[in-house]
Amino acid sequence: MRGLADRFKYMFFPVALFYWGLTVWRNLFYAIGFFVSHKLPVPVVSVGNITLGGTGKTPTVVAIAHILHELGKRPCVISRGYMRETKGTVVVSDGENILVPWNEAGDEAFLMARQLPTVPVIVDEVRYRGAILAMEHFKCDVIILDDAFQHRAVERDLDIVLINSREPQENYKMMPYGRLREPVWSLKRADLVIWSRADQSRPAATVRKWVHQRSLKSLKSGLSMTGTECLKGVKVFSFCGIGDPESFLFLLNQLNMEVIELQPFPDHHVYSESEIGQLKTKATSLGATHLVTTEKDWVKLPEIERQDGYIRYVPVEAVFMNNGEAMLEKELKGLF
Repeated sequence: MRGLADRFKYMFFPVALFYWGLTVWRNLFYAIGFFVSHKLPVPVVSVGNITLGGTGKTPTVVAIAHILHELGKRPCVISRGYMRETKGTVVVSDGENILVPWNEAGDEAFLMARQLPTVPVIVDEVRYRGAILAMEHFKCDVIILDDAFQHRAVERDLDIVLINSREPQENYKMMPYGRLREPVWSLKRADLVIWSRADQSRPAATVRKWVHQRSLKSLKSGLSMTGTECLKGVKVFSFCGIGDPESFLFLLNQLNMEVIELQPFPDHHVYSESEIGQLKTKATSLGATHLVTTEKDWVKLPEIERQDGYIRYVPVEAVFMNNGEAMLEKELKGLF
C-alpha cells in the first residue's frame, strides 16, 4: 500500500508547483511593499516553521513566554486559534483565568493558556487586531505570535523558525507533494533557527546545509516529560492527534513505559465518544493499565473521561541543549 501511495503522490506535483508560485509571488509582494506589514509599538516575537505541523511550536512559545516573564516583561500570546469554532477576536485567558472552552479557542491556544496562567492568550485570525487588544486592555509590552512565519501582516523584531530534526529528506518538497509550506530559501527571513527534536535525530542534509552555509543563528531543543514517575514500567496503550506522533512514542519509551501500541490520529483530531470507547476497549483487551495521550489531546476529552483517571496525559516542555536557553534569553533581551 505504501508503494501505491508513493506512486500516486506524483499526481500532486502540479498542485505543488502552483502553490510554490503563489508563495513566491506573495513573498515578493511583501518584499517590494505591495503588501503592507503593520508595525507595532512593542517588540514582536514570531514563532513558526516552514513545514506542516509537528515541530514543537507550542512548548517553544510557552518557554519563550516564561523567559520573558522572568525578565520582568508582560508578554501576550496571539494565535490564529486553528480549528476553533469561533471567528474574530477571542480572549482565551486574561492572565488570571481561562475564559472559554477549548473548542472556542482551538486546542493549542487553550493548551498554552493552561500552561501560562499569568500570561494573556488571545486568538484572532487578524493578528494585528489581537495585538492591539493585548496592548490596550492588558498593557502587554511584548507580543508573541504563534505559528506566524507565513503571517507577514505584522512586522516582527525576532523571527524564530523551528525545524523538526526528524523530518526526512524526501519531505522537503512543496505541499501537497511534500510538507513544505514555503521554499527552504524562505529561511533567509529568519533571525533564529531552532532545531527541534534534536535529541531524537539529526536534521536532513538539505536544510542543515542551507542553514549552515548562510550562517544563520541556530540552537537545538528537545522535549522533556514531567510528572510521569507513576507511569514508569507500566503497561500502557497510547494515542495522539499531533503532527509528529512518532516523537511522542519516542518520549514514552524514554520514560521506560511498556507501550503496547500507539494509535495515531490526524493532527488536531476531535475525539468522538465512540472512538474513546473503542480505544478503552482495545486497551483493556491488551492488558493496558492506562491509556496515555498528550495534554493537547487530553484537554479535548469529555469531562467524565478526564476525571475517570484511566486516561492519563504526559506533560511536555521544551528544553534547550548546549546552553541554548542562555542564547535564546540573550536574543530576547536584545529586543528591549
